[in-house]
Amino acid sequence: ERPTYYFQYDGSVPNEDRVQQVLDWIDLPQNSRPVFITLYFSDANSRGHLYGSEIAEMDAVIQELDGHIGMLIEGLDERDVLDKVNIIITSDHGMTGLSRDRVIFLDDYIDVFSDSIRMIAWTPVAMILPLEDWVDSIYNSLNGVHPNMAVYKKDDIPERLHFSNHRRIPPIICIADEGWSITTHSYFNEHPNAYTGGGHGYDPINRSMHGSFIASGPAFKDGLSVNSFLNIHTYNLIAHILALNPTENDGHFDSVSVMLK
Repeated sequence: ERPTYYFQYDGSVPNEDRVQQVLDWIDLPQNSRPVFITLYFSDANSRGHLYGSEIAEMDAVIQELDGHIGMLIEGLDERDVLDKVNIIITSDHGMTGLSRDRVIFLDDYIDVFSDSIRMIAWTPVAMILPLEDWVDSIYNSLNGVHPNMAVYKKDDIPERLHFSNHRRIPPIICIADEGWSITTHSYFNEHPNAYTGGGHGYDPINRSMHGSFIASGPAFKDGLSVNSFLNIHTYNLIAHILALNPTENDGHFDSVSVMLK
């Protein structure tokens, strides 16, 4: 079922217009006004990929986003509803710096262009689908060959990654260490700007992969800091605030209930 009001995503829409649209929805009569509104800014992700996460250019990006959030807060305050609205600012992942000096060339160890192998994905999680008779051979050729790449058969992937029980997951998974990339010599040489800037998708055990979570409003305790938690719990948190019964999911409200009054 579609939301009552929505737009197809258009990255060209300025952030100021996105904020204004939220405020326009707030201005609707109460019987037409949404009770749940989402707002997305792509800048931290897109420019983080371009620059990396730890350089001066990102300071300006953060300041811009802070200004857009400030526009939203001021608009809510002007409408005298700020103390009635719960606001959650969050992200779905973090970012870490990449370097062309931190690259694993998979074709040093196996023939990635062989008809016996299909590469489903490359970096930072390489997913390899060999012919059934080749699985052991490919695994043995990759396992332990590079100190910054962990190699698993599907059934042996660590349980905490929740990545072993779906039919679309191929038999062999290679996971690069934080900040490392997996590629081939030909792709590396033909793309001189690849593996620079920033990237994500690494093992979530790395704090650089953690997203942000800031919440404020009548439902939330003031001045509370909590330990890192899985962002899959956010859905149950929102459902509880809205007094909705969540559909079946892998999150747990008990994991985040401490932040509510």
